[in-house]
Amino acid sequence: MGSDPISSDVRARLTGSIPAGAGVCVGFSGGLDSTVLLDLLGEIAPETGHKVVALHVHHGLSPNADTWVKFCERFCANHGIALTIERVRVDADSPQGLESAARMARYAAYCARPEPYIALAHHLDDQAETVLFQLLRGTGLKGIAAMPELRPLMGKIVFRPLLVHSRAQLRVYAEGRGLRWIEDESNARTQHDRNFLRHELAPLLDARFPQWQDSLARFARHAGTAGELLDALATVDGVPARAGEAFPLSQALTGERRANALRAFLARNAVAMPSEALLAEMSRQLFEARDDARVRIDHAGVAIVRHKGAARVERGLGASTGSARTAQWRVDWRQESDVDLGPERGSVHFEAAVGEGIAVESGGDWYFSPRRGGETIRLAAGQPTRTLKNLLQEREMPVWQRDEFPLLFHGERLVWVPGVGIAAEYACKSGEKGVCPSWRMAGKAPLC
Repeated sequence: MGSDPISSDVRARLTGSIPAGAGVCVGFSGGLDSTVLLDLLGEIAPETGHKVVALHVHHGLSPNADTWVKFCERFCANHGIALTIERVRVDADSPQGLESAARMARYAAYCARPEPYIALAHHLDDQAETVLFQLLRGTGLKGIAAMPELRPLMGKIVFRPLLVHSRAQLRVYAEGRGLRWIEDESNARTQHDRNFLRHELAPLLDARFPQWQDSLARFARHAGTAGELLDALATVDGVPARAGEAFPLSQALTGERRANALRAFLARNAVAMPSEALLAEMSRQLFEARDDARVRIDHAGVAIVRHKGAARVERGLGASTGSARTAQWRVDWRQESDVDLGPERGSVHFEAAVGEGIAVESGGDWYFSPRRGGETIRLAAGQPTRTLKNLLQEREMPVWQRDEFPLLFHGERLVWVPGVGIAAEYACKSGEKGVCPSWRMAGKAPLC
C-alpha cells in the first residue's frame, strides 16, 4: 500500500498538516469516497502516530439508513477503528433545502466531537462541481475558491486530503484494495442541483473538455489567492480584523475599494452577503453620509449603523420589519431584585443600598418600557427638566442604541434611564434605604 500514489500523497498531507498524536475523526458515510479515506487513514495512522476514529451520521432520510449503519459497523470492526453512530433530525421543510439542512446537521455532529481534526472525503470532482455550482449562483471570490484542504470550523479543523484526486482514481484504489461500499440511492436523483451537474452536465464536459475538473480546481486556487489579497487590502483600508469592532469609513476610498472593504466587514461579522445592488446602496449611504448623519440599514437580521464616521454591526436591535424591540412592550416591576425583560432586551438587577439609588415608594404602578418620544427627566434638585432625547445626544449615545434602553416608570413619571441617571424626586436621601439598578445585556458592560 505504501507505494500507491494516493496513499503516499495522503500520508504526506497528514504528517504535514496534523501533529503526531492528534485525534482525527473521519466522517464516514459508507460510500466510496469516505470508505477510501477511512481505509487510507486507518492504515497510515499507526505509522504516523495519529489517532483515527470514525463518525457515521444517521440522517434517517433513506429507508436503507439502518442497513448503512450495519455496513459501517462491520467495516470499522474489521479495520479495528472505533466508530460512533450519531442520529440527527433533519428538517425536510427547511427553507435552505433538504441537502443544505442535512449538511448542517452533519457539520453540527462533527463539531461536537472531542477530536480537534475532522477528515472529510471531498475529492477533485466535488471541488470542480462546487466551483461550477457557485459560478452558476453568481457568488463572489470566496465562493468560487471552493473548498480548502484545511479549514477552521467552530473550534475544529476540517482536513480534506483527497481534493487533488478524482472519483475515478478513488474507485481504482478501492477496487485494488478489494473494498466494498454502499450506494446512496439519493445520489441518482437529478432534482438535486449537485446531482444534476454530476449526472447531466459533467458527462458532456468530460466528452468535450476532458481536463475540466483540473481546470476548475486550478481556477479555484487562483480565486482563493485573489480573495486573500483583497481581504488584506480591506485591512489596509481600515476594516477591523475582529467582529464587533467599529470600521472607520474613509471617503478617500474609490468605489471599488469601498465595496471590497464593506464585503470584508460584513464577512468578518458573519453577516450574509447582500446582492450587488444592495451592497452598492449600503456603500453609498455609509460612505457618503454627512458626518452628523444618522444611518441605519437593516439587513439579514442585523443593523448596519453609522455613528461618528464609523460603521458597526449591531445585533438584536430589531429590524424595521417587525422585531420585538421596535414594537411597544411593558414589563411590570414588583420590587424584586432581578427583572427579566424578555428576549433580546436583557435584564435589570437591583442592588440594596443606603443613601443612594432609587427610594422606592410602596404601591403604585412600576414598570419598564421603551422610549415613546417626548420623555423628560430632572436629574438633580435645582437643575432644569431636560428632554431625554437631548440628554442622550449629549452623552453621544448612538441613535440605534437609544431605542433599546428599558426605561423605568412609576405611573407616567420617568424614574430611571440606564447610563443617564435617576430622576431627582426619586433619588435616595442620606441614610435612606434604596436600590441601585443596573441594566445588563449579553456581551455588553452593565449600565447603571
